[in-house]
Amino acid sequence: MIQTFKNFWGNPIVKVCIISVLALLMGIPLIMIRNQINDREYQHQHSLDHITDSWGHPQTFSGPYIRYEYLKETGEEKEKKTVSETLYPDDLKYEVSSAAKELHRSIYDISVYTADLTIQGNFIVDERLAAVGSGELILGMDDLKGIQGEPSFNLSGKDLKVKASSYGIMAEITLEDGTREGDVIPFQVSLKINGSESLSFKPAGRITQVEMRSDYPDPSFFGDFLPTERDIRPDGFTAKWSVSQLTMASPTDNYFGVNLVKPVTQYRQTERAAKYGILIVFLIFIAGFVVEMVSKKSINLIQYMVIGASLVLFYSLLLAFSDFLSFGLSYLIASVMTTAALGGYFAGIVKSKWAWLLTGLVALAYGIIYILLQMETFAFLAGTLLLFAILCVIMKLTKEMKLGGDV
Repeated sequence: MIQTFKNFWGNPIVKVCIISVLALLMGIPLIMIRNQINDREYQHQHSLDHITDSWGHPQTFSGPYIRYEYLKETGEEKEKKTVSETLYPDDLKYEVSSAAKELHRSIYDISVYTADLTIQGNFIVDERLAAVGSGELILGMDDLKGIQGEPSFNLSGKDLKVKASSYGIMAEITLEDGTREGDVIPFQVSLKINGSESLSFKPAGRITQVEMRSDYPDPSFFGDFLPTERDIRPDGFTAKWSVSQLTMASPTDNYFGVNLVKPVTQYRQTERAAKYGILIVFLIFIAGFVVEMVSKKSINLIQYMVIGASLVLFYSLLLAFSDFLSFGLSYLIASVMTTAALGGYFAGIVKSKWAWLLTGLVALAYGIIYILLQMETFAFLAGTLLLFAILCVIMKLTKEMKLGGDV
């Protein structure tokens, strides 16, 4: 029976079919590892939510603007009802200085920031506000918990008492006697806030300008308007926006800002690497089969299973190390460990120079996959060309191969 199995295993066509099925079966543990990666990413997001609940969520600012009420006659009987009106700034300028930092929870690092904002500009009094003479100066923001200390509201040179509202923070205002339509009222708001992930703005002014500087080196700009000027450096960035009311639908519908988080977490990179797992297994199995055909050194089914398990375990090592180290260093350690272990195993199986070829192919495969992971736009093209080159090599090595008989 053993001899029958040897003859059966010695048939090249049968062997190709079996190792192909075995390679596909390696997808099962790869799926389990990818599930573990997703669980790690979920735990990371859970830690992020827990920290931001205490520190501060993503912040979006709108205004400041003046909200006031007046009586308006309606209907034929000219009944009067109270109507709410909003006066937006004629010009609005934000000066933002942001400092990024990392907070730690368990094994996870969470990116957050602290920002100092100075907001200034001018209102042009309209007829109704001049008649009413009072209202509320409101600065819209998402998360009041992120405010540090007491914000400063100043209108026409007078400091105002600030309080919370359903819109953000506000201060009650009373215009000076004699204020008329067309008068210009300057304002200034200063505050310090904590936030996480992103900082964005709604262009409430007829002209809205934002000047932002930060020590965060990897910003990602988003929204309806991109910066007119930007300077991104290893030690941070500066950016400027200038938005005209003519270019937007309304002061509340448009927004723009910047993400202040790492563009890709180590878990997403690990998941991307795991997507190449089946490709790596197929590549090494095919290389092993070709070495068998050329060198006449047999590799049995159990040995193929051990090789496949080692290639799959690489991704578990990568995930484990990336919890504590950078992705690049984790990838290097995991690939060196896997390549060294397989190199010793190949040497014991093949017992010839072909073991060095297989070991070198494992190292080359991991090196190429790492390069593909660093690519965005051309990753698919480069991967496809790589597969074509591998196919050409296999065609070259197998073109004289005869099917049937012992290897």
